[in-house]
Amino acid sequence: MFLYFFLFLTDFRDVWAGNVSHVLLSKVGAYKMFYWDISQIGPNMEMESEAINAYMSIIVRDHNAQNTQKAAVIDSFAMTAIWQGKSSRIKIKPLDYHILLGIINQNHHWILAAIYPHEKRSLLMDPLGESKQNIKRCLERTRAFLRNKGCNVSRWTCDTVEHPFQTDGTSCGVFSLKFAEKILQNERIHFSATQQAINRYRMEIAVTLLLQTDDLNDLCFYCGTKEHETDIDWIQCDICLRWFHQTCVGSPSPQETFVCPACVH
Repeated sequence: MFLYFFLFLTDFRDVWAGNVSHVLLSKVGAYKMFYWDISQIGPNMEMESEAINAYMSIIVRDHNAQNTQKAAVIDSFAMTAIWQGKSSRIKIKPLDYHILLGIINQNHHWILAAIYPHEKRSLLMDPLGESKQNIKRCLERTRAFLRNKGCNVSRWTCDTVEHPFQTDGTSCGVFSLKFAEKILQNERIHFSATQQAINRYRMEIAVTLLLQTDDLNDLCFYCGTKEHETDIDWIQCDICLRWFHQTCVGSPSPQETFVCPACVH
């Protein structure tokens, strides 16, 4: 436990100092976050899909542990495909859930869609503000998705709710995650949108992703998998004690001191 806490403090300090080594820092389900992914949560940075999907998974998991009305995540890749009118292959039964949440990537801009299958309605929340065109598009795309899943979509509606707006060009991911949090908490979509507050939210997201990681003990900290396709040999960093497939880190000699990419900086 002490080693993990030490690594957490070291990783957090290094990431915010600009270290973008290719070393695994966190894994939440299928989503793996390396130094780069965590650094992209920092001030004035544009969040990446891995961090967004992992954080959504965490807040929905926490919600479901405390509520009888269940929520589900449609990850950003699937939700963006739905938004683009492409057929979705995700295995989900919408009527098993009170709400489905998905964050859409529209021209490198993140927006949130919330689908209420039993209430026959959708919500669209855009950190820059919703256009009538996008609300209509949300209505059409979510209806088509649910119809494809066998749901009755007659009299389906789509709207938005009052919410704060971003005032910069990079915080749309943070806003979309805050929208999702407030919806899951069944609260009014209200929070401070000052730059100081946004940076605080960024730090909270990063800390949550680092602390809520799955167990990484059996994984290579370079590729994030248990087994390599061709190499069964492992090597341990002499400083942080993380383990790596030898092939992943250039096949260093086990007889010599090995310092991993994170510790070499």
